Amino acid sequence: MHQLTLQSHFSLLLLIEIEEDNLGSLKDELEKLDSVKAEFQKIPGSSETSSKHSYILTLLGKEISPSLLDSLLRHLRNQNLKVKSISPLEAERVQVFEIKLVSNEPVIRQKLMSELLELRMQHQLDLALQPDDLFRRNKRLIFLDADKTFIQCEMIDEISRIAGSEEIVKKITSKAMNGEIDFREALLQRVETLKGVRLSDLQRLILNIPYTPGVGRLIRILKMLGYKIGIVSGGFSIVIDHIRSRFDLDYGLANTLEIKDGFLTGRILGDIIDGPMKANLLREVSLREKIPLEQVIAVGDGANDLEMLSEASLGIAFNANRFLRERASGSLSLPNLDALLYFLGIPRNEVETLENLRTS
Repeated sequence: MHQLTLQSHFSLLLLIEIEEDNLGSLKDELEKLDSVKAEFQKIPGSSETSSKHSYILTLLGKEISPSLLDSLLRHLRNQNLKVKSISPLEAERVQVFEIKLVSNEPVIRQKLMSELLELRMQHQLDLALQPDDLFRRNKRLIFLDADKTFIQCEMIDEISRIAGSEEIVKKITSKAMNGEIDFREALLQRVETLKGVRLSDLQRLILNIPYTPGVGRLIRILKMLGYKIGIVSGGFSIVIDHIRSRFDLDYGLANTLEIKDGFLTGRILGDIIDGPMKANLLREVSLREKIPLEQVIAVGDGANDLEMLSEASLGIAFNANRFLRERASGSLSLPNLDALLYFLGIPRNEVETLENLRTS
């Protein structure tokens, strides 16, 4: 039995075993009660054979109805996944459920997430699938992308407005998204258009970066839990260094813009951080900190984050396009980044307890 109170409504979720002949009389009795609405969904019993693999599927949405749950459970059963339990997680502004699944064979997460994509998009449902093991609630390292993840904008677009090259940059970006040029070449071409931007103008721009809602709360909670936190970006170190300092992050990794006599030269110094490099950096930091990948989270929004998200045990596509959402082990399409905490199995009351400890 599980209960949930949401917007003055009290919901009770019961898993019961009842003879088919007695179901009608139960419905009749419930209909006699005032202000009570009952819905029944039939769930076939699962055999008690020992299953080798156990998972937690976390559901997050503004409204998760019984009919939506039924559609999801039917799909899971068609994939030979047995539902062992369904538990609500106390949350703020959304509904969250944790479904415990067992299977005789390992689940290919990308395949399952891809198959569930249409259901997820139709119902604005976010999911994350993780092995139900010791590491699920004991992560120790998180890597986040910067643009459109940690912050709400694309910094190269903002700088291009200062340079007067906004339209050129948009055209190059469009070519890259259409596969006409790769990320590395697109970055070099766009940075070249920034030549002549004053360092002082760039510094003023950085002071007014719009941060993603909930990012401050997320960082505070994870730091209290002992996480190592890094931000890795295909953007620029002058931006990332500021963010790292402001939020007291452990790592800040990005491309270095060449600056001479107080102006951008339109060139990048050193190796370029692209998708494969992001994944390499995550592995390097994991080894340096002696934290296994089973305890690593990665969060990003773009195609060049895919390899990094695939390396981590939990890879979250944050407000991402279809390509990334169907390939990541989890997706989050809410505006608030701190909703990520629910995927770690941390309910609202535990978050509030940690925040109270911090201020006491």
